[in-house]
Amino acid sequence: MTVGDEHSSEGRALSSAIDRAVAGVDAGTPEALTLARWMAKHPELSLQEHETSRRYRSFLSERGFVIEPVDDSLPTAFVATRGAGGDAPRVALLAEMDALPEIGHACGHNLSGPASLLAASAAAEALCSEPVQVVVIGCPAEETGVGKLRLVELGVFDEVAVAMMAHASDMRRAHRLFLGHEKFEFIFHGRASHAAAYPEAGVNALDGVIGFFVALGLLRQQLPREARVHGIISDGGRAPNVIPDRAAARIWVRALDPEVLVDVTARVEACARGAAEASGARLEVAEEAGASPPMCANRPLADCYGSQLQRLDLPETPQGPDEAIGSSDITHVSRVVPTIHPNFPIGDALQLHTRAFEAATTTPRGEAGLVEAARALAMTACEWALDAAVRERVAAAHAPPR
Repeated sequence: MTVGDEHSSEGRALSSAIDRAVAGVDAGTPEALTLARWMAKHPELSLQEHETSRRYRSFLSERGFVIEPVDDSLPTAFVATRGAGGDAPRVALLAEMDALPEIGHACGHNLSGPASLLAASAAAEALCSEPVQVVVIGCPAEETGVGKLRLVELGVFDEVAVAMMAHASDMRRAHRLFLGHEKFEFIFHGRASHAAAYPEAGVNALDGVIGFFVALGLLRQQLPREARVHGIISDGGRAPNVIPDRAAARIWVRALDPEVLVDVTARVEACARGAAEASGARLEVAEEAGASPPMCANRPLADCYGSQLQRLDLPETPQGPDEAIGSSDITHVSRVVPTIHPNFPIGDALQLHTRAFEAATTTPRGEAGLVEAARALAMTACEWALDAAVRERVAAAHAPPR
């Protein structure tokens, strides 16, 4: 079947399903917006999204989804299914739910989560007579980077054929990448002494941290364009008159290319070792939770989403897939199943994780973005389910690095 061939029986079936999906989104929009508004007023932090999860599950159960918990280690996670069982292909919509400390839903999960719920319910209704199962996976703890990794480890995605969600932004783009992400704390151990009376008796751990930051500053000149190294001093001592015996820095390393990520990480660690040797401190390196690999892009699935934007007469913004990107735990999912994470716009010149972004999620334009995302996701699910050629291209393009 050719996607644009609406005169064939397959084309008419797809067109009809898409029309039903859009109508389903429109019918469910008031309740989805009510949920989004509640989330904006009641942000819940990672792994504490108990009421949000309950409301997600209630929304879905009222629409015929069967809800199952995942694991005691992720009490707010769930899997909701509707449609054919057995060996039927499964399309998953991912519903994030957590907020950020102090600045609430400044990442827009109060829009993207309800958008996935709304899209899934509309797609499930539109595809109710087809041999396909629509799945919603309640995904906690995106902000700390641990939720989807744990879901992958628990096998939640083992029987899923494709996974998708959309994220609020100041851009509209179907194809979007994420940087791989490594997180460390570099701890320098020295020897304390009185800074005025006995400075020669001390080994200044803070000197090691400062030398480390100087080395990182010099290293940045040699880094590839897409690599990022940034961090903070997490421990700089306790009193000005005491040479600190402990100082530490939290450093994050990011890159698009897995090999670049490995190389830059090794060079950052070399900077820390050199600074420790120069200062006489002992270095301890601690890996932090929440690391993630680069995104394994699935261009055919992204193109399928892009074709829905065209159907909706919504032009994409000109930014490339590697512009203005950060990291997300969805990259763990992309390594085991074809995955997309497109953007929908909710304002202009916005930056994630700011109070301005959080405020934008509750504006009419923010709410219109939720509806746009739900429509495009539901339509994408329908086209993937009903077009065998699309499914083949998506499956063939899934080639995660080893």
